[in-house]
Amino acid sequence: MLILFLCSTAASAQKMLQLERRNRIKTTRFYVGDVLQYRMNGDENYWYERTITDILPESRTLVLDNFAVKTDSISSLKVQRKPAAQLLGGALLTFGATLALSVTVGRLVFQDKDIKTPELYALSGISSAAGFVAGSDRKIRLGKKYRIRIIEIRFPGQ
Repeated sequence: MLILFLCSTAASAQKMLQLERRNRIKTTRFYVGDVLQYRMNGDENYWYERTITDILPESRTLVLDNFAVKTDSISSLKVQRKPAAQLLGGALLTFGATLALSVTVGRLVFQDKDIKTPELYALSGISSAAGFVAGSDRKIRLGKKYRIRIIEIRFPGQ
């Protein structure tokens, strides 16, 4: 009974950073302790990677590794793709590299003249490029289509 009481008092509020896409219900949420990769407004071309230390909803400010960052000053985010897309990307990248290696070995080592080298190298390149894109992080530019909001959910009576 005591454990249940302590758990209920610890859950008095929940703060999160929410990434929303226009005309979509599903959102991506970031909580305290999550790593956030972001780019600031301005001319600098640098991606920051910091841990969310605290979220301050009143001033719309994130505390990232003890640096205060306003949500209005973030211009882009890097978000990991879904696990299925990452798995498919790794498989396509492996397939492309293996195909290029096997075509090269078949052509040079075994002297096989029947191998369609240009077509197989093209397929290898396309597969490798598609795998690299599917396995990499998505870069989301905030603005017309995407936005971030700080949300605080408070439970009544606490």
